[in-house]
Amino acid sequence: AHARDGDGNKGQRRKSSRWMATKVCCSPSRAVLRVQPLASSRVPSPKGVHLRSRRRATLTTMGLTVWGNELLQSWGLVPRDSRDPRPESCIFCRKIAGEAANGNDGTFVHVDDEIVVFKDWRPAARRHYLVCPRAHVSSARALTRLDAGLARRMLQAGKDAVAADFPGEDVDTRFGYHMPPFNSVDHLHMHAFVLPFAPEWKARKYSVHPWARFAFCPAEEVVERLERQERQERDERAKMSAGEDVAPGVCASGSSAGANAGGA
Repeated sequence: AHARDGDGNKGQRRKSSRWMATKVCCSPSRAVLRVQPLASSRVPSPKGVHLRSRRRATLTTMGLTVWGNELLQSWGLVPRDSRDPRPESCIFCRKIAGEAANGNDGTFVHVDDEIVVFKDWRPAARRHYLVCPRAHVSSARALTRLDAGLARRMLQAGKDAVAADFPGEDVDTRFGYHMPPFNSVDHLHMHAFVLPFAPEWKARKYSVHPWARFAFCPAEEVVERLERQERQERDERAKMSAGEDVAPGVCASGSSAGANAGGA
């Protein structure tokens, strides 16, 4: 019937379709029945909205996957990761592999055999660096006491990058890690900031207040945790060694005491 009407009625049809689409949104129970006829009348989203939505969904899924894997590893249900580079699936491994193959094209502000430092492509502060190990470590939660030295060197590399960029200046800094499931890339990276944040709301995303540290943990606290585990392990080994050294003497004393008692 609409096809036989004039241009005015066609306009009315479009208006009616838009009104019906609004009614569909307000009536979820009927949406399934009416969404197909109204598909052509849907107003397209601004360019890039769907791409950003897909990217956010991918990052959320990645963080949850890392979180789940690390829990299973901590419970001993699955083997721990090998930490071998994964350039085929990890964006940071691919970036580091490109530097190893082609040299530094200016992307990296620091490179050594263990660590690389580069500027974040979407900076959240006056300066925003990322400090990454070459090894594929999934997150800061996957670090163990054996990684205390790595954590110290990563923190120092971030401080050195700031000092090189602001020689002699007293700047406000912040260093830290997002913890799963809030990490956006499943390759360990420490954020090194020169404040202030821009835009200002980024300060909440990278907050170091006690209530927010389940999501973003200061790098200094990560180092302290690993060093504490390192000391505990060293103390336990020292006690075990001391016990092994004392045990023969105790047995000998006991044997000697028993012999003296028998002689008496």
